[in-house]
Amino acid sequence: MSWGAFFYPHTVHVRDLSLGTGVGVSYGTERALAAEVKDEQRMVRDRDGREVVSNTQVSVDLGANVAPGSLVTVWKGTSAEREAQVLAVGRNDNEGSPLDSFLLLHLE
Repeated sequence: MSWGAFFYPHTVHVRDLSLGTGVGVSYGTERALAAEVKDEQRMVRDRDGREVVSNTQVSVDLGANVAPGSLVTVWKGTSAEREAQVLAVGRNDNEGSPLDSFLLLHLE
């Protein structure tokens, strides 16, 4: 189930992290995702277990499959536009309930 534009009123642009290319880290082609964006500082643990500050949280559909290390552009086309790395990803799977399932991306 997806609640659509009411719960995902924003659009973010994601470039997925690609590892194992033989030349280090690279990123995939940009893709647009419906999202909810909230700029708020929070302490989270990154993929290495370190405490880091997340400045933005982005909710996207569970099927978006965004991994830590990917790059996300928020507020594209505005004076607040910025690209940030995904520090951590939370999964909220509400299968079988009327609630939407989503990923919560914690950005730098």
